[in-house]
Amino acid sequence: MSDYVTLDPQSFTDDELLSAARGETTYLNPQLAVTLLRAKLGPSAEQPLVELAIDETVDQRVRQAAVLELAGYARARDVLTELARSPNDIVAAAAAQALR
Repeated sequence: MSDYVTLDPQSFTDDELLSAARGETTYLNPQLAVTLLRAKLGPSAEQPLVELAIDETVDQRVRQAAVLELAGYARARDVLTELARSPNDIVAAAAAQALR
């Protein structure tokens, strides 16, 4: 028996991953969905990640995961700078970390 599971991002549609990230499904952890979304879409994931990061209706842990994934996108710096001033401490801390 294995202590881990391997998930292939290509096994999920973009819509499935976005829905899971928003907490609309129960079969996939929302933070994991964010990571799989980035792995699947690569550079094209920037816009969906920005949308998740700035959406105040999304769970703060999902926003945190999206913010940390945005660290790999140079064009997301302005968004990260703005999120570093967020009143949400978790999001602000993640954005500050991503800017380093």
